[in-house]
Amino acid sequence: MELLVSLALLVVGLIIGFFVGRFAQTKTSGNNLAQTEKQVKEILAQQAQHHIHQTRQSLETIEAQCSTLKQQIDDYELLLTQSNDDEDSKVPFYGEQATTYLRNNLKHTESSKVQRVPDTQPKDFANSGSGLFVGESKQSTAEK
Repeated sequence: MELLVSLALLVVGLIIGFFVGRFAQTKTSGNNLAQTEKQVKEILAQQAQHHIHQTRQSLETIEAQCSTLKQQIDDYELLLTQSNDDEDSKVPFYGEQATTYLRNNLKHTESSKVQRVPDTQPKDFANSGSGLFVGESKQSTAEK
């Protein structure tokens, strides 16, 4: 009988130990679940702050580009209004001076380029037996 009582006490101890262990596990897992949830919230908060920081940087860059573009458009409009108002005061790009210079140079070079046909052939400075410039002193005509 003693053996039977000790086996019964052993079984009752196992059952009580099982339920105590299960209770302790649920208590720590609930604590674990709360801790995991807290970590996830912290990570999401960090990601949100990083996202907001990047978005603000992008927005500042876009605003800077927009202000630059607006300034360029204003300058372009100003140039267009000035060119319409001041047709006579535009930059000549040296066009008038260049045409005058070219006219003067062309008249000068045309008068100095008088085509002269020599009556005699030039002297032969080659070796005596080369045969270069040998012949009569006749004018040759290009047209035949």
